[in-house]
Amino acid sequence: MNAEIITIGDELLIGQTIDTNSVYLAKKLEEIGIRVSRKTAISDSKSDILEMLHSAQNRVNLVIITGGLGPTKDDITKKTLVEYFNCGWRTDQSVLMHLAKIFATRGRELLETNKIQAELPDICVTLHNEVGTAPGMLFNENKKIVISLPGVPNEVHYLTEFEVLPKLQQFFNLPKVEHRTLVTLMVPESLLSKQLEAFESSLPEDLSLAYLPSYNCVKLRLSCKVLQKSENYLNDYFQKLQKAADPYVFCIGDETPANFIGNYLIKNNLSIATAESCTGGFIVNQLVQVPGISEILPGSILSYSNSIKHEELHVPQETIHTYGAVSEEVAVAMVDGVCAKFGVNIGIATTGIAGPTGGSPEKPVGLIFIAVKFNEKILVKKFKLHGSRLQFMERANNCAMAMVKEILEIKE
Repeated sequence: MNAEIITIGDELLIGQTIDTNSVYLAKKLEEIGIRVSRKTAISDSKSDILEMLHSAQNRVNLVIITGGLGPTKDDITKKTLVEYFNCGWRTDQSVLMHLAKIFATRGRELLETNKIQAELPDICVTLHNEVGTAPGMLFNENKKIVISLPGVPNEVHYLTEFEVLPKLQQFFNLPKVEHRTLVTLMVPESLLSKQLEAFESSLPEDLSLAYLPSYNCVKLRLSCKVLQKSENYLNDYFQKLQKAADPYVFCIGDETPANFIGNYLIKNNLSIATAESCTGGFIVNQLVQVPGISEILPGSILSYSNSIKHEELHVPQETIHTYGAVSEEVAVAMVDGVCAKFGVNIGIATTGIAGPTGGSPEKPVGLIFIAVKFNEKILVKKFKLHGSRLQFMERANNCAMAMVKEILEIKE
């Protein structure tokens, strides 16, 4: 079954806001056997909304709209839906009660403008929004479903999980979908694809392999849309995938490298700290997103300047002068310094040139040295990374996680 997603908002078209809702929705719909065949961003225009709704409904049986459900004049989605479905209005008392509760909790007066959120098309099913003020709406005409959601991402997530997906599974006879995911690091997608040619050729028709690349990282997702065989059917092929992707498999499961390493360190009570120059704290930022990381991560040093490298990490000035701040020698001194400062089992240090300026023929933009220390053992590597400053940091983070796994000799 196919679906289309329509995102509404001028801010999406001018680049002021990044559309994360359609990415999230596509992923959640895929999990229950619904494929998104088209995603379209349109302006806050009644004519555009009407035109897109009409054309989308001619192509698919499910259309999901996000955006334009606020109480202000520029939020016109709800009024346009009333016109499109040629229906009237109703006041939803459950929404009114929810609004009164929210505003009382916030210590604010519930204004007439806010009460507009409870005015809904009289033919829609209300999708209760526990985390926001704008309810979702579901329209069902001749087994063709239109769902309208607010544009705030956390509200889209809540409504999708607790309202949209359960109702779609009631309306449609959807195939059961199972996924198995693994993460590879430090291998280009093209090379990985070549290595997996024989495996892909061996897959039965009801299994499919997807490549999900991102910054030195490629997730491999094996999917089965109709499970008519034994429970071990998908698992058996997933084990074959793991062997075929060896030695590039970093971890099993759909998680980030930093999340995998963070959880491993917590489980094994191994403390860690970082000393970051060119990555500007990006690596420790990824680690602190792991729940419970405070148990084993006492701190981090952002040593962007040479003076901080010397004063906080005790990197000898002579080392910096002789080899330069971007060097293997300085990376090693930094990781020694951060481990000594915080008394941790593991240290990560980065020094490099993120760009877009600052490079030279000897030390070009994208050059980075990463040092990882585990007790008395030190691993240091030189990388040449590419992309914007943020992409440089993403790639450096994944390189560092691969090095931590290597030095700890984690088997996956």
